[in-house]
Amino acid sequence: MISIIIISLNTKEDFIRSIKSAIAQTKKSEIIVVDGVSRDGTIKEIYKYKNHIDKIIIKKDSGIYSAMNNGIKAANGKWIYFLNSGDIFYSKKSIENVLNIIKKKNKFDIIVGNSFIKLKTNKFKSPRKRFNKNTYMSCFSHQSTFVRLKYLKIDPFNTKNKYTSDYEFFLKLFLKKKNFKYIHNFISINKSGGVSDTNRIEVLNEFNSINNKYNYRFNSNMKINFLIFYNYIMIILKKLLPENLLQDIVILKNKLFS
Repeated sequence: MISIIIISLNTKEDFIRSIKSAIAQTKKSEIIVVDGVSRDGTIKEIYKYKNHIDKIIIKKDSGIYSAMNNGIKAANGKWIYFLNSGDIFYSKKSIENVLNIIKKKNKFDIIVGNSFIKLKTNKFKSPRKRFNKNTYMSCFSHQSTFVRLKYLKIDPFNTKNKYTSDYEFFLKLFLKKKNFKYIHNFISINKSGGVSDTNRIEVLNEFNSINNKYNYRFNSNMKINFLIFYNYIMIILKKLLPENLLQDIVILKNKLFS
């Protein structure tokens, strides 16, 4: 019923953690591994686990969303779930718990759970909000989300966006009035420091472009422009101010935009 797609590119040790986590699930799912032709030994590790993997795709791509689309084409489950290399399931029953929810009431199109973010030895809950008409940027992580495969088959991720095509996809589903089911379950523990974390200004510019195309709102536009300005200022301040003062600034920003 569920296809788990694991994306990798030169992420040998991270891939091992992710595939072990998928294999350890108490309920079997279709496991698909998509690798963008790694050169660090990841491909060798992939084939070590081939007896547990339903489909292996080793193919050059133009980025993470291109790789995710390659996995979508190969998937057969009614629901699809993406796990990036380095991310793991919260528990061995993560998939089983979601399947139980699906079986009880199968009238929704997107299931959104919770995730933790792991930063070195610490972990904290990933922010999560419900999609609404005023949403202007990602409000949950795709590693906490299950989607009916048919929607991704019809309208796969837009590869023109480098960082935010999952937001664009979910926004379009929301505007089409598809049914989002929000659950309390924790689904995954995500590794921090991904490309979206380290390229915030580019990410915010993409959010702006998507909103301007599908759901322009003056307030949303102003908020994102402020965040872009804030990130430019933070780049400068990190070179000038002590760390404790920087933390106070970050806390104030989070209060304003929470």
